[in-house]
Amino acid sequence: MDTSTRLQVWRRRSRLDRALAEGADPVADPTLALRARQLTRPSTRRAVARTLRKLVAAAEEPNHPLTTRAPVQREAVLAAREELIDIAHVFSGPGDIPPQAAALAVLMIWDSASPLYSAHTDSSVLDCAYDILEAAGALPAFT
Repeated sequence: MDTSTRLQVWRRRSRLDRALAEGADPVADPTLALRARQLTRPSTRRAVARTLRKLVAAAEEPNHPLTTRAPVQREAVLAAREELIDIAHVFSGPGDIPPQAAALAVLMIWDSASPLYSAHTDSSVLDCAYDILEAAGALPAFT
């Protein structure tokens, strides 16, 4: 992979993440392919899992007015606690993670407009969690 492509990916990573989250085929574009590899590599998967566990733990703690943490929508996180922990398990486990699932998780965790941090979104934390689990093929089958 040449330096030009790496630089393009770094500059456009938010746009690429959104495209992958919407189901874009990473094979269609070298920048999408590289970003998909970045999102699905073990270190990124571990970071996603670790961050989700920390967010749930932070939501479970009493409010502290003087903190350096990003404000988390506590009630929304607690309502989706089980699903967020399920995502952390999936991302920590063996097997492949589809790029779409990884992109959805990264956007939920590291986008300040995510329902994790903002109450003014069109979707909930639980909706996002279900989307990630579905994209990962990890939703339980209901019969």
